[in-house]
Amino acid sequence: MEPVTLQAEGLRLVPWEEHHLPDLARIYADPLIEQFMVMPLPWSGPYRDRYLDLCARHWRGDNPRWAVVDEQGGLVGSAGLTHAFSREVSITYLTAPWARGRGVAQKAIRAAVTFAFDNMDMKRVAWDAIVGNHASKLAAIRTGFTVEGISRNGVNQRGTSRDCWVGGILPGEVRAADDLPEDYAILKAQAAYFLGDQPELETEVAGLRLRRIEERDLDDLAAACADPETQRWTTMPRNYTRAMADDWLRVCRSRWDRGTSALYVLADEADRYSGSVELGLRATGAAELGYFCAPWARGQGWTTAAAKRLCRLGFEELALERIEWRAVIGNEASKRVAEKAGFDIEGIKRQYRHRPDERLDSWVGSLIG
Repeated sequence: MEPVTLQAEGLRLVPWEEHHLPDLARIYADPLIEQFMVMPLPWSGPYRDRYLDLCARHWRGDNPRWAVVDEQGGLVGSAGLTHAFSREVSITYLTAPWARGRGVAQKAIRAAVTFAFDNMDMKRVAWDAIVGNHASKLAAIRTGFTVEGISRNGVNQRGTSRDCWVGGILPGEVRAADDLPEDYAILKAQAAYFLGDQPELETEVAGLRLRRIEERDLDDLAAACADPETQRWTTMPRNYTRAMADDWLRVCRSRWDRGTSALYVLADEADRYSGSVELGLRATGAAELGYFCAPWARGQGWTTAAAKRLCRLGFEELALERIEWRAVIGNEASKRVAEKAGFDIEGIKRQYRHRPDERLDSWVGSLIG
């Protein structure tokens, strides 16, 4: 295949040239690119020296490699197509840090995918991204890709196996610039939130902060989860151990990367673990609130303050429209917290699954944004 140039809604996809390489080196030095891309680092010496020859060989093998440039010819990203299976190619793309927020990725994706279908006679374009790369996932959804699942340890990133989202797009599914996916504003807000570092949150109670869970919290977490009152009313595994807390830390990290949960620790003035509060995302625009307080921190109104603050984050940062709550009937403390946080108790859900071997009636309620 001979190299070709594509027009992309004010951008151009052009074959790589020597003058692009200094800016490509700047792109590869960006921390976010380093976090989610798989290129060798540092990108210098032999990797840089043979880059143009490698791109030329890809073109000869019918695997297009493009520099994405703006109207002035400045480098703003890259895109490529690579044969995977018969009549299927996979797409890769990135946006220069100085060009983020300008729709570079989606414009390049539309142009490259259209070229694959119209000029290469492909029947499917595959996509993948390391889990946590919400910008890539959002761009894929925006342009018509269906996210089909997670490939565990699906990609090798400089010697480390990483989980990756996988998906694909078929002919006729490319979304035009004015064809927004359903609930795109919600998806965009949540992608922006989970792509960044988990922020600390101040509450209305002096001395109480919400922060992400850390390894130093795990002894106190295990003690709080093994507390008889916690065991009585929550879904914590019975006979809770420190090893279970270790596993929970890994679960929390994974859920944050996947963008399915925002869990915060209640931290006192000495930064001691004092409880947990979590928004677990459900259907688009909805989430479920969960919380519990460590026994040494009860009776100070901290759980209510934490619940209020996290619900505010849910509506303001995650674009939620509805937050749900439930508690086993008889858990008056949880019910009081929910009511003080503004929840309306809607009724009783009978025989809700509480633990793998236990079903109990539960109160249910909601808070509307």
